[in-house]
Amino acid sequence: MDVQDRDRLTTAGELSAILAHEIKNPMNSIIINMEVLRTAILEVTGAAETPAAGRAKKYLDVIEGEIKRLDKVIRGFLDLSAPAQTTKVPFKLNPVIQNLADFLAAEMKLKGIRMELKLNSELANVTGSPDQIKQALLNLLINSIQAMPQGGTMEVETLQNDRVISVRLSDSGPGMDENMLSKIFNPYFTTKAKGSGLGLTIVRRVMRDHGGEVRVESVPNQGTTFTLNFPRRLAATAESKLETE
Repeated sequence: MDVQDRDRLTTAGELSAILAHEIKNPMNSIIINMEVLRTAILEVTGAAETPAAGRAKKYLDVIEGEIKRLDKVIRGFLDLSAPAQTTKVPFKLNPVIQNLADFLAAEMKLKGIRMELKLNSELANVTGSPDQIKQALLNLLINSIQAMPQGGTMEVETLQNDRVISVRLSDSGPGMDENMLSKIFNPYFTTKAKGSGLGLTIVRRVMRDHGGEVRVESVPNQGTTFTLNFPRRLAATAESKLETE
């Protein structure tokens, strides 16, 4: 991330904090009044599903969906600009990945996506913030799911050598060309109609905060592979410190 990107994120962080405060009260008022209106429609129509009542409920659902999307975008700004947590602890990656796989299982089944887990049972601990790393992994998994709307295969593998502990996530989606690959980590770049363009930027920030890196390989029409590399030296140092305390 260059100086210009950092300046943009700093400015976005300051503005989003102000906007979040200013938007919070009117947004809560909109939500409350929307629920009052929904109740009023039910009271007027009763059990009768008239065309007018159906249209009104449909419009309310659209409003509710847009409010949730707005809230998600604001939270994304805040997550991206928030100072990184300095407290890092040794923990096991495999259970985190398994937990995410279980969490997303129903959605993947619905979309015809098959997940294959290849988790190294001898994997050393990673040192870091479990919540931040879990969020980074979730962002990557959701990206892969969204890249395969017609179904496909996702493979998640954990592996290690004497230098790094890695998570490799591959999907059978449409892949990306060189032009898109050069932009995917840029703040606000997205190919999705309703995407914020912050998911992969957050992944990269989390990895850098943990002394690691995120790599991506992709071939059009052949899928994409993201690899998270965590430095094993930091994990070993933290574990040795715990043993001596």
